[in-house]
Amino acid sequence: MIEIDTFLRGPDGGFVPTASCTAAPPDPDYVEGAILLTVDGREIIGLEEWDYVDQIWAYIAEMVTQLNSSGHAETHFPDQPIKLSFQVTRNRVLVTVETGADTKRASTPTEEFVRALKKAGLVFFEKMNELVPGSSYDEAIRELSA
Repeated sequence: MIEIDTFLRGPDGGFVPTASCTAAPPDPDYVEGAILLTVDGREIIGLEEWDYVDQIWAYIAEMVTQLNSSGHAETHFPDQPIKLSFQVTRNRVLVTVETGADTKRASTPTEEFVRALKKAGLVFFEKMNELVPGSSYDEAIRELSA
């Protein structure tokens, strides 16, 4: 089972589920937030790995395209020393997050994982388009819609 939730970081440093947000982020050019990714009950990415969440989602959208074409994708968070990678082996994907000396991994069915990423990413970008009209998330939306 794959659970993905996205949070925006408020001016007080707290995290609010994106779905509950009604106001634009404090700085629409640098949208701070976090993605909570849980695979089979194991947290792979948590609130501690917060960063510019719209950029992370854009990177993940690109990773989905790379994963479909080559079976491997990796990226680094925009402003944190965190590496995220996906590696397909047969019909499963190994999801790995490296944060300094700590590494978290989980294996899950590829089709289910990609479907969950696409759904969560599209929900996030649709909400961001609502909160920040005129923002340009078109490329990420295209990649997640493919």
